[in-house]
Amino acid sequence: MSELKINVQGLSKSYGNLLILNNIDLQIRCGEVVVILGPSGSGKTTLLRSLNFLAQADSGALEVCGHRVTLRPGRALSPDDQAQIAALRRKTAMVFQSFNLFPHLTALENVIEGLVSVKHVPRRVAMIRGRELLAQVGLADKAMFYPARLSGGQKQRVAIARGLSMTPEVILFDEPTSALDPELRDEVLTVMRELADAGMTMVIVTHEMSFARQAADRVIFMEGGLILHDTSPGEFFGSKSNERIQQFIRKGYADHEYTNV
Repeated sequence: MSELKINVQGLSKSYGNLLILNNIDLQIRCGEVVVILGPSGSGKTTLLRSLNFLAQADSGALEVCGHRVTLRPGRALSPDDQAQIAALRRKTAMVFQSFNLFPHLTALENVIEGLVSVKHVPRRVAMIRGRELLAQVGLADKAMFYPARLSGGQKQRVAIARGLSMTPEVILFDEPTSALDPELRDEVLTVMRELADAGMTMVIVTHEMSFARQAADRVIFMEGGLILHDTSPGEFFGSKSNERIQQFIRKGYADHEYTNV
C-alpha cells in the first residue's frame, strides 16, 4: 500500500456562526490525483487551503507529508506546531487561480525565487534548474519575458514551474483554470495531466469536469461543509450516481462545454 501523504481527521472551521468545514476526514496516498468538486460555498477551497495552513482550521488534526498538527479550539499554536507547519509547507506547493507572479521579475526569475531565497541554491545552479522547469511546461522560449507579456495560460504554467522548483511531494491547485479562456485553459490542463501521469500527488479544486473524469483517481464532492461523496470518477460520473450528483454534473458540463482535455 502506498505511503499516506495527507491525513485529515475531524477538521472543522467556522467564520462567525457560519460552519465552513464540518468534521472532515480525508486520506490521500502518494501519487493520487484527487479532484474536489462542489457548488460555491461548499467549503472546498477552505479545505484545500487548510492543508498547508493558508487557512487555519478551528479543530481537528492534519498530517501532511509526515508532519502532524493537532488543533483545539482556543489553543494557540505551539512552537512545535509552528515548526511542523513550516516543514509541511516546504513539502507542498500551491498554485492559485490568480497566478501570484512577481510583475517585476521575468518568468525565469519568478521560477527560481524560492530556490535562491528559501533553499539558498546558488543562482547559477538555480537558473539551470529554472530553465529546465520552464521547458517542462512548454515555456523554454519565454524565460526572459515579464508577466505583462505573457498570456494567462502562460502565467499559470510559470506558476506551476515555480511550484515544481521546490521539489514538492504534494501540489495543491485552487481553481487553476477558472480565470482563463478556453484555449489557454487547455494549455494548463495538459501540463497538469502530464504531472498526474508522472505520479505527482495532487489535490485540485476545480469545475473542470472533463479533467476530473479523465485524470483523477478519486473525485470528492462537497456541499454544506461536508464530504458527501468520495469515489472513483467512473462511479461519480456513472449513470448510478444520485440525482444531486447528476444535477451538478449536468450544470458543470453546460458551464464548461467548451473544455476538451
